[in-house]
Amino acid sequence: METLELIIRISLVLHLLGFAAIMAGVLNETKRFKTGAPVNAGILHGSWLALLTGLIMTGLVYANGEEVNNLVLSIKGLGITGIFFIAYTFAKKDSAPKWVVPTIGLLTVINLAVAVVVGVTA
Repeated sequence: METLELIIRISLVLHLLGFAAIMAGVLNETKRFKTGAPVNAGILHGSWLALLTGLIMTGLVYANGEEVNNLVLSIKGLGITGIFFIAYTFAKKDSAPKWVVPTIGLLTVINLAVAVVVGVTA
């Protein structure tokens, strides 16, 4: 296995761990959905990790000469950017509006489903 391929796979593992951290943070706050759950550190740091590794992987896959589905990458990019900005906006507040944490969870599931069902490479 060549070095670039190994770096892409390590980035993918970190990307998935970021999404796992987001989902763990969302599931940790499910009891507070009705009153407005706070955005916890798992959600915020997981969104940072997923966003950063997604950008890195996009560049590395293009550099590796693979064909990618730009529509899927755009949808995933918008999704994780939305997750990050929602999380960052409400991270410092003790309680967020009722829609914030469930929306982050929904966007995370949609983002993962798009990647798995449609696929990123062409």
